[in-house]
Amino acid sequence: MLLNTRQKILLKLIVDDYVATASPVASEKVCRQYNQGISPATVRKEMAELEELGYLDRPYSSSGCVPMDRAYRFYVSSLPIDRGDTLSQIQRMAIEARLVQVETDIAEWINLSSAILAELANNMALVTFPKAIDTQVKHIELVRMQDPVVMLIVVLQPAMIRRYFINLNQELDDFQLDSSVVRLKDLIIGSTLDQINSKSMELTDFEQELVASVVMILEEEERSNYRGHYVDGLRNLINQPEFLENESLRMIVEGLEDGSLIDAILDEISMDGIVRVVIGGENRGDLLRPLSLVVSQYGIPGRTVGALGAVGPTRMEYSRTIAGVQLMSTLMTDMLELYN
Repeated sequence: MLLNTRQKILLKLIVDDYVATASPVASEKVCRQYNQGISPATVRKEMAELEELGYLDRPYSSSGCVPMDRAYRFYVSSLPIDRGDTLSQIQRMAIEARLVQVETDIAEWINLSSAILAELANNMALVTFPKAIDTQVKHIELVRMQDPVVMLIVVLQPAMIRRYFINLNQELDDFQLDSSVVRLKDLIIGSTLDQINSKSMELTDFEQELVASVVMILEEEERSNYRGHYVDGLRNLINQPEFLENESLRMIVEGLEDGSLIDAILDEISMDGIVRVVIGGENRGDLLRPLSLVVSQYGIPGRTVGALGAVGPTRMEYSRTIAGVQLMSTLMTDMLELYN
């Protein structure tokens, strides 16, 4: 059944009020807000019909109404498609300046991005490290440690650094080490795992060991989905009234500790790069049923992608949260494009 114009207005008023107060919304309050000369009896009738249609619920017979998942879905569907304009240009520039300060340190960049998103959404935020679709070797280096150990440093596209320690089975001076690195740079820089495996290379025993180490690192990258992440704003989430002395809070904390909550969130991310809003019971996992997610990808399609999202109660400030996720996705994508 389609909602009439009055019901749509009332539903938006109720959602806005409940999001702001976390208290059931009485018909008298809605009538005052509506302020269109409509009698309280008419408002009560419309709210009763919205209740029958599954948009509202009444926790107690004598209390006001609270929105159901269906009401939040209607609310989100009625929002403008592009919410990025809810943040001023000054806010955008300030956020970009903070990200630029740590742009050379990928871990700090991801950590800061999750903190900024948590601030923007006033809820918990998750940001993963970017992952190359076909990971390439960007740079390799050898550092002599205490004999007989050398450290192999492999830089992967995009700016992911992996270190691997190798015990030398033979005595090699610095010139020999440097010569092996120069030779391997010519052979494998810019190559993917498949390309390295398909190459025919005449190598010394030590060089073979180096290539085998690089292959092992690339294979580990291929097995990973979104490798590594930072979570920020858990305090924002647990301070929400819904989770005070609630079993859901215990499940959320346990899900963060064992990784099941993160896996469930990442499973909801769309591969087409659009911002996706998943509300309460729409989530596939039971762990996420009390929550709403606003998630997206960032990065360069077909080359390098990461994931980010905000997590909160279904009583979420959707407009603010969608705007924050859109902005961070755009800024992080722009920075990846600049440095790749």
